[in-house]
Amino acid sequence: MNDKKLVQNFKSYINVSASNGEKNGSIHDLKPKLLNGELVVGAAPSVVLASPLSEPERGRLGALFVTNYKLTFVPLDASANDDYGQKNHVVGVFDVPLTCVGAVWLTDGSAVRRRRLMPRVDIPPKLKGMQIVCKNMKVLTFNFTNSPIGSGRKIVMALLHHAFPKRHDLLFAFEYREPYYPTLPSDMNMFQRVGDWKRELERCECPHWRITCINGTSDAFMLTAGETLIVPSSVLDYNLMESSRHFRSGRVPIWVWGRAEGAALLRSGELLPTEQAATAESVLLEQVRRSHPKLTPPHVLHVCGTSSGGAPHVLPPLPALLASYKKMADLCTPTTLSGFWVQDSQYYSILESSRWLRYVCNCIAFADDAAAHLADNVTVVVQEGDGVDYSAVVSSLTQLLLDPRYRTISGFQSLVQKEWLALGHPFADRFGLPRPGLTKEEIEKEPPSQVAPVFLLFLDCTWQLQHQFPAAFQFSETYLTTLWDCAHNHLFDTFLFNCPRDRELALAKNFVQRPVWDWQEQFSEQDIALFYNPLYTGHSAAQRLSVSSAGRSRLRPSTNMASVELWSQCYERWLSPLDAPHAGRVQHLVFHSHVRAQIAKLNERLSSLSILSSRQNGAETESDPRPVVSRFYPFSSKTNDSVKPGLNAMQVSLIDATQLLDSQSLLNAPD
Repeated sequence: MNDKKLVQNFKSYINVSASNGEKNGSIHDLKPKLLNGELVVGAAPSVVLASPLSEPERGRLGALFVTNYKLTFVPLDASANDDYGQKNHVVGVFDVPLTCVGAVWLTDGSAVRRRRLMPRVDIPPKLKGMQIVCKNMKVLTFNFTNSPIGSGRKIVMALLHHAFPKRHDLLFAFEYREPYYPTLPSDMNMFQRVGDWKRELERCECPHWRITCINGTSDAFMLTAGETLIVPSSVLDYNLMESSRHFRSGRVPIWVWGRAEGAALLRSGELLPTEQAATAESVLLEQVRRSHPKLTPPHVLHVCGTSSGGAPHVLPPLPALLASYKKMADLCTPTTLSGFWVQDSQYYSILESSRWLRYVCNCIAFADDAAAHLADNVTVVVQEGDGVDYSAVVSSLTQLLLDPRYRTISGFQSLVQKEWLALGHPFADRFGLPRPGLTKEEIEKEPPSQVAPVFLLFLDCTWQLQHQFPAAFQFSETYLTTLWDCAHNHLFDTFLFNCPRDRELALAKNFVQRPVWDWQEQFSEQDIALFYNPLYTGHSAAQRLSVSSAGRSRLRPSTNMASVELWSQCYERWLSPLDAPHAGRVQHLVFHSHVRAQIAKLNERLSSLSILSSRQNGAETESDPRPVVSRFYPFSSKTNDSVKPGLNAMQVSLIDATQLLDSQSLLNAPD
């Protein structure tokens, strides 16, 4: 009976593709969809894409291509399961941007036995299969059994060469030739010019601080930051230059946010082991104290390193964070169905041993501590390493807790621009990209870059806050998950560089900036509507812009381990056994959006018709069917026809809730 089943599967495996070939055309006629400037560098016909976590004989027949931008699989026959809820204009269902490729594995045609392939190593002439583990935890398994001999080897060689380039200017963002016309939100602050920082300083109403542009001159001392810095008004540029010699990477305490009452949030690197380091720090902290109207001493928050004094919430070194992430990622990227069930039986023990959620909890605890001091009108200095990693996480989370402006979509994007881009988080190093601006000789002499998921840690912490405060954020978890996917898309420049100086050098070579925040470049209005939280209540302009009420608008998150959980939509969305209809938090998001759409329809009807005339005419209000989605929508490939009517009206989430009810509404009518 088993032999008969295998024979039937094998027959279907070949005959279906043959019949489809006669119906839809030859397998050799399949072509990938290319962007302007994109070139095919490797191709293999008759490749089978295995269904994730299924039997080895199940899969899709098609052609596999490697371009200078992506790995793309073109199936021979279309399927209903190809219709995802979210449709990206530049990245298809079976496309993987090269910078999203995390690991390449050589397989025996299935996913049971595999061996990892490294760049610039010898590739065997005959390959049975290849497996790709993406940085967003998507796993793709290909079988080359039916392909011409040597085509699999060409694919792997092209992929290893182009997915792990030696030079930064070999990324596709430097080759993309499509014209770009920016349509960024008008209220978004990019923090690229002096005026941007001045606008932020005025918004926060902090008069005792000044802007210095010395970092944009030949006397620059903080090479990993932009040209504009905000420092105490009483500090001279000369004093900053002298003190910077005692801080790692020249990272003296600099202002990033403040309150009109006087408290400010600063970021700083750790002290170097010099004789005058402690004195230099004391002098600068004294200037910070004088910038407070009440001369209140600042609170220094050590988030990692030896200076933490054995704090219970200390954050780990970057190698330990990477090891933690890899263990958690292994839990979310099983390669076989049997392996999935084995891990599922040990799920909580593996998750606990990874310590990932513990580090997430620690970041939130540090941010809550900083927010509590700031709410009490005490200045906080976040000090960490080179001042570009955990300090960015804690500082960003602190501002999310205190400032309603940064809980909006445009405000959150401005926050990322300020804390992560303008202040120089090394995205190229942390994402494993080649360092910008280095020659071949310099690359060989440079130490290897430190890969670490610091930005993902921040997004995870933000999602935890969303989970605890479901009505406080304008953006949804779908927005955060999409942002993580787009962070590995080298079509956009936002997350490609280590610092503003590297970006400026690229611009001098006619590099075209394409911020990832211009979402219309990738998604339709219907997809963008999923970025908005229908439960968001902070629509008031005064709430979004005012920071003087930081104490009253402060979010107080729970900081114990019982309050954090795994971000399922981001980490487990590719695991088909965990997907199910009528499940997951996205079901509530879609339902609430559906309710708001119906309220908008009722409001529109009541504004044009009286209730009495409606009753006399016997009119009845039709109700749209309640939308049903799967757990990982819109990233699930399972389609459901009942989803579409409800989602077409979800754009009302852009509307202020207070505008949906007027004096004629039944909800405002007296009893």
